[in-house]
Amino acid sequence: MMQSLLSSSVEQDIVTDPFPYFSTQTAIAPEVCAQLIAEFPPLETVTQGMPTASNERFSYPARLALSNKGLSPLWREFIEYHVSQAFLNQFVQLFQNQIRACYPNFEADFGRIDQLRAGIRGLDDFSNADVLLDAQICINTPVVGAPCSVRRGHVDAPNKLFFGLFYLRPEADFTTGGDLEIYRLKDREQVYRGGFVDDHYLKLVQTIPYQTNHCVIGINSIRSLHGVTVRNVTDQPRLFFNLVGEVNRPLFDTSPYALSPTWVDRTIEQSAKAVKKLARVVRSRTA
Repeated sequence: MMQSLLSSSVEQDIVTDPFPYFSTQTAIAPEVCAQLIAEFPPLETVTQGMPTASNERFSYPARLALSNKGLSPLWREFIEYHVSQAFLNQFVQLFQNQIRACYPNFEADFGRIDQLRAGIRGLDDFSNADVLLDAQICINTPVVGAPCSVRRGHVDAPNKLFFGLFYLRPEADFTTGGDLEIYRLKDREQVYRGGFVDDHYLKLVQTIPYQTNHCVIGINSIRSLHGVTVRNVTDQPRLFFNLVGEVNRPLFDTSPYALSPTWVDRTIEQSAKAVKKLARVVRSRTA
């Protein structure tokens, strides 16, 4: 049987503050993890031949991976399991109490939790599935020019029920940074810019290192704030496996908690509008 990233977890492992998640440093058998790293597909496969910039994320979705005979059998089996009904059932069994706690109306809106039907994002739709799953082979490209973070404090898209990250760091990668941080809000709630929150409104709860065979899986909510630390300049890509479970409508809305625009924000916005207006005038006079 294909190893699941949830196999070694029980409900008692779940942390509930500031949101429900668990992490483990030994997600699967070490020899299987090592084989996944050794058989990680070429970067041009993950990027699909697109040009790359410094520390840029690329995700190769299950809908493409499952039909790509160039991927190793182990990788195809690993992906196939993590977009299966069996995996969704395993996730639900582990997190069902936390789903109900986060979303008391979930079953009224989406159906009984123990009967949720799985589909594959990009191949199925919500006419024949309740949760669309994806299992992506992912990279952050090498860092050139200056150290940077690929993404700071944020919550994921509001139609995402859960997220998962499984790290596949090669032994040759000695780069510092690229760790996952879990946050809670400090002392106010009206701090969101869409799904993002500036660092000075956040309090660090836990750092989950970018470490081989380390996995974190959690419920996505308005409180599921996380981000990635700055990576130093390196020729090494950051390798990981990403899990997604989407439902057919938003689970939360950050707009009531939007950060009130400051004088600086309003000035920048007004300046941008002025520049656009001037550009239109110049174009009209030179046409």
